[in-house]
This record gives sequence, structure tokens and C-alpha cells, in this order.
Amino acid sequence: MQLNLRQKMIACFTLHMIFYFFVGISFLKDFKVFNNDVMMLMNAGNFSNICLEIRRYEKNYIIGHEEEDFQIALGYVDEAINYIPSLINDLEIMLHPYHLNNLKTKIEEYRKALEFFGATCSQESSNPECSSLIKLRSLGQEIVQISTDLVKFEQQKMREFIETFKVQLLRSVSVMITLIIFTLILLYINIVLPLKLIEKAAKRIPKGTFTQLPVSQKKDEVSSVLNAFNRMVVELEEQQEQLFHAEKLSAIGTLASGTAHQINNPLNNISTSCQLALSELESGDYQFVKKMLQTIEQETERAGGIVRGLLEFSRAQTFSMQPVLFDDVVKRALRLVASEVPPGITMEHTIPPGLILRIDIQKMVEALLNLLINAIQSINKPRGTVSITASVDEASDQAIITVEDSGEGIDEKYVQKIFDPFFTTKNVDKGTGLGLAVVYGIIKKQSGSTRVESVKGQGTRIIITLPICHEPAHLTTGLEI
Repeated sequence: MQLNLRQKMIACFTLHMIFYFFVGISFLKDFKVFNNDVMMLMNAGNFSNICLEIRRYEKNYIIGHEEEDFQIALGYVDEAINYIPSLINDLEIMLHPYHLNNLKTKIEEYRKALEFFGATCSQESSNPECSSLIKLRSLGQEIVQISTDLVKFEQQKMREFIETFKVQLLRSVSVMITLIIFTLILLYINIVLPLKLIEKAAKRIPKGTFTQLPVSQKKDEVSSVLNAFNRMVVELEEQQEQLFHAEKLSAIGTLASGTAHQINNPLNNISTSCQLALSELESGDYQFVKKMLQTIEQETERAGGIVRGLLEFSRAQTFSMQPVLFDDVVKRALRLVASEVPPGITMEHTIPPGLILRIDIQKMVEALLNLLINAIQSINKPRGTVSITASVDEASDQAIITVEDSGEGIDEKYVQKIFDPFFTTKNVDKGTGLGLAVVYGIIKKQSGSTRVESVKGQGTRIIITLPICHEPAHLTTGLEI
């Protein structure tokens, strides 16, 4: 059964809790053992000190025969006997050398030997050869040795416990670190990494890049979020295409009045030619009539070309990339926008005659038209200049296309936002804020890039880079209007 993310996280944290619970129980148990060992060591140390005091006052009594030393020695012997039950209880809970069992017996024998020596003590009994003195000293050495062995035994048990505890602690820490790393990896792979992908994709959306994210076959919460994000991307892309098409239709509306004047010229020529042809029919000058009819045909074709240009520009099309002479594309865009150029504004273009780019003709005309209209609208002075220039960067094998105007320029705080959809510094009646977003999207889909340079009050430059095509250009007669 495949677990979803929530179940994985619950299982992971449950594993953590179980591990910490058992580690806590183990440490509590070890702490209890450690506490017992410390108490045993303290008891053994106290007992050893008592035994040393017994021997010290024993020697003082043997040398000085002072009754006080004898009583103090007996007092320490009684204290040692009182300590024995706690020591016996300590020794019963662990394995120990057998001779430690003789502790109580040796202390009792020593007490009897000390009392016997005190009862029979005389100046002569201090003779080193005295049998009671020899026995007393022998028993004293034995109890000191047993107490010393007891301390060493407890110290060894403490060292063994510490070493064992170190190993256990290292194992527990290793397992804990492993669990933490596993949890972090789980969180990173299943949550952090997908969120970073979503964040990067979301940042690209305002720039017109709609990238769908890869979705695994797992049916968990993150996969649901990624699927929802991908659906949103598809819908946004469709809606943006609709908005861009609406923006294009808006541009067509802007051009309509000027185009009407362009169509009026061939219509007037057609009307005049018809009238002249009709007047000459009676005189029988058929050559003149034929010339007028040819003029009518040419002007009709001219008017049809203007209408076809507008229809092709307005029609929603998919990208159709082909090698074309860029100069022809620029000339077509300039002809379409010619009716919108106010008196006093000069339109210039300088394009290398042999520059060939692999582009979509209609989309590129659309992009240039948006840039030219923006440039014209930015000039609020009686006179100004809008220019399109192109150059070749041999190092990168790219064409550098610049659309420059002498208009008002853009405030520095707005420069980084002008390609965002719906962002505009114009009045509401002069733009929707989609024109430059359309340009950005068109150039990007043709493997190019777009950037802006502008200084407030000194005009604006839109710089486009596109790969140069080294194939022969297709015939571009369809670009003529």
C-alpha cells in the first residue's frame, strides 16, 4: 500500500516518539544503575576510611597504651560493623570476588582480637613476637585489604558502566541523527523541493513563461497541489492568449481610422478612373479606356492589400517560424503604423539589408507594431523621433534590434515592471498594460530576449536580441501591402 504524505509524516513522527520513549526508559534505567553504583562506591569508600582509622588508632594504642586510643579504635570497629549490612546489600545485587563475603567475619574476628589484646595488654605484650599482637595486625591488614579490594571493585564497576553507557549513548545519538536526517530528507523531497519548484514557476508567470511542473505518480497532497498548479498554468496561458488577442484587436481599432484614409486614396483613384473611362467610351479611344481599367485593377489590388494586412494582423495564429529578411518585416510594421504618426514625429529605420531571422512574420509585426505605437504615444512634444535599428553581434551570432524614441522616458522605479501584464504608466483611455507583455512573450517564444533602458525625460530604448538565421530567406512578397 502506498502512503500519502500525511500518512508518511504521521508514521515518521510516530517512529520518532517511539524511539525517544524507549531511549528515555533506557536512560532512566541506566540512571538508576548509575545512582546505585555511586552509592556503592561511596559506601565502599567510607568503609575503607573507617578501616584505615581503625588501623591508625590500633597502632597508636600499641605504641602508647592509651585507653583513649583503644576506645576510639573500638568505636570505629562498631561503626564498621554497622556499615556491613549496607555493603552486604550492595554486594548481593552484583557479581563480586568471593573473598568480599568474608568481610563481616573478618571484622568480628578483628574486634575479638582487639578486645583480647586490650584485656591482656602489658608492656611485655608490645613485644613484636607476642602472638596476640601478631594476630591483631594480621587481621587488621586483612580487613584493610578487603576494604581496598571493595573500593577497587566498585571503581571497576563504575568504569565498566561508563564505558557501556558511552557505547549506548553513541548508538542512541547515531540512531537519532539518522532519524533526523531521514525526516529532513523526507521533508525536503516531498515538501521543500516541490514548493521551490512552484515558487520558481510562479515567479516566471508574470514574465509570460507558463511552465508546467513534473508530477509524480504518487497520489499525495503535494501531487494534488502540483496538478492544481498545472491546471492553473494552462488556464492562465489560455486567458493570456485571449487577452493578447484582445490587445491586438485594440491596436487594430487604433489603426482603423488611419487605414480608412489609406483605403480612400485607391478608392478615389478607382472612382476617377471609372469616370474618365466612361467619358471616353463615346469617342472610341479604347487604349485610354484600357489604361484606366488597368489603373482600376491596380488600385483595387492596393486596397485589397491594405485590408488583407489588417485581417492577417487581427487573425489569431499559432507560431510559424521561417527565415525572412528582417528589413521587409520592419517596413510592413512601419506601413501599418504610418496612419498613426502625428505631424512633427519622424519615423526612421536602419536595418542591414541581408539580415535574416527565423521568426513568425505576423507575430513579429505585431510585436514591432506595439513597440512603435508605445513610442509614438510617449512623445508629447511638437517634434520627436522614433527609430528602429538593427546590428549584428558576431560573437554571440545574434541580431540586436533597438526601438528608440525621444519621448518622456520611464521613471526608474517602473523600469523593471513594464513587461508585467496590465502594468501601464499611461492614462486608462490610452492602454491596458498588455502591449509590452505581448512583445515580451512573442520575443521569448522566438528564442530571444527583451530589455529596456530608459531615463526620465530622455526617452526609452527597447532592446531585443534574436538568433541570426543562416538559411536563405523565404519569399516575402506576402509582406507587401
